[in-house]
Amino acid sequence: MDAVEFYSGVATEFHSSYQKDANRHERVRVFDDFLNRYAAGASFAYDMGCGSGVLACELAGRGIETVGIDGAPGMLAIAERTAREHGLSNLHFRQQVLPIADTRGFRQADIIISSSAIEYLNSIPEALRALRNLLKEGGVVVFSVSNRDSISRKVARWIYHLTGRPQYLGFSRHPMDAKDIEAALSVSGLTYLEHAYFARADRFNRFLGLLLPPRLSSNMIIVAARKETQI
Repeated sequence: MDAVEFYSGVATEFHSSYQKDANRHERVRVFDDFLNRYAAGASFAYDMGCGSGVLACELAGRGIETVGIDGAPGMLAIAERTAREHGLSNLHFRQQVLPIADTRGFRQADIIISSSAIEYLNSIPEALRALRNLLKEGGVVVFSVSNRDSISRKVARWIYHLTGRPQYLGFSRHPMDAKDIEAALSVSGLTYLEHAYFARADRFNRFLGLLLPPRLSSNMIIVAARKETQI
């Protein structure tokens, strides 16, 4: 089983988590905050690794024509249904295994989002270069990855090595810290803009947050980067 097969199989449970999981609610809020800064004026967007379409709906709900791309058919079936339920005629989905090596024939976007997807791929720089190729000059990518400095993530990985649970950690290959991200962006031809930490809504991380900075008490990092205009 690979990550695509795994997430296709858990698609219903994954989508349901957006209704009941405080960390999922926080994820939507954090992405919305970044979109408030970087999606203004955008007319076309991709959600790469769109899963069940929750964040793609956030983009399309802003009036931005959006294409969600994911390799997992189980996720896309729910995403299509979710878009219909929201009445979003400007949102469409495409099945495609990431990263997209050959971007010829793909429309270039003003903004791309990617929520916790690129860490599952073979190479972070390769994944970021693929995203860069899909951006217009001056376009922005907003993506999240697992925070390698997170104490609770380290505990979870230790438990995974002992028990094989939670299963998804077996597919997540590249947790990163802020320095890793800036280096990967540099070699990929993207200009770092900002990053922030999130995913500390659970009880353990809320407790850690009373004692430690967000770098250590948050499970995720969200990043914005730009494809600079060529002179």
